[in-house]
Amino acid sequence: ITLNNANAFTGTVALNTTGSSGNATVVDASGLNLAASTVGGNLIATATTGNMEDSGVLTIAGTSSFTTSADNADIILNNANAFTGAVALNTTGSSGHATVVDASGLNLAASTVGGNLIATATTGNMTDDGALAITGTTTLTTSANDATIALDTTTNAFTGAVTITTNDNDGTAADVTIDGGTTALILAESTIDGDLTVRSGNASGITDSGTVTVGGSLFATTDENNGVINL
Repeated sequence: ITLNNANAFTGTVALNTTGSSGNATVVDASGLNLAASTVGGNLIATATTGNMEDSGVLTIAGTSSFTTSADNADIILNNANAFTGAVALNTTGSSGHATVVDASGLNLAASTVGGNLIATATTGNMTDDGALAITGTTTLTTSANDATIALDTTTNAFTGAVTITTNDNDGTAADVTIDGGTTALILAESTIDGDLTVRSGNASGITDSGTVTVGGSLFATTDENNGVINL
């Protein structure tokens, strides 16, 4: 399915393909509301002048790429979606926020979010498959017992504070690794039921803006000359 003209879909859009090469591309010249869809291959979705949202579960066997081109347009994909492949989110403008929920694990592809990022993996782990450049705040949650977060790409850039939540009901296995690249890393109020490993390659180093509760061990590293750690 290739619908890449400046289309005008006023209602919801459902896309359904089968097979690993059954890719789907959709462009809406305004906002885009994705209805329940099953794509056997990759999904590329673009809203040119408006927001993007889901009104049903998105089941994407391949990779997913979601883009809002207008300044301050949001991406809100908060149903119990099933993204098997990596998910890229791209917005512009300080109010161009992105929210994504995966009912299993969530693998974030290289993404640029002009506003805030809220990412949730409901029953699995969270990882990154490319550099994340988040201008606003970042909120990361794994809901399942023992699920981990590993955003360890060395070129990540989290400009705003990062809030982290993992859960381990009977131990400290829900570990978190965050690499802030060459950007200062600010940890907002967080609860990590495992080990926390954080790195920054910026002289401003690693700081906190709220209480950080770590059930396991803390490993904090700044590898820039005169970099500081202030937790």
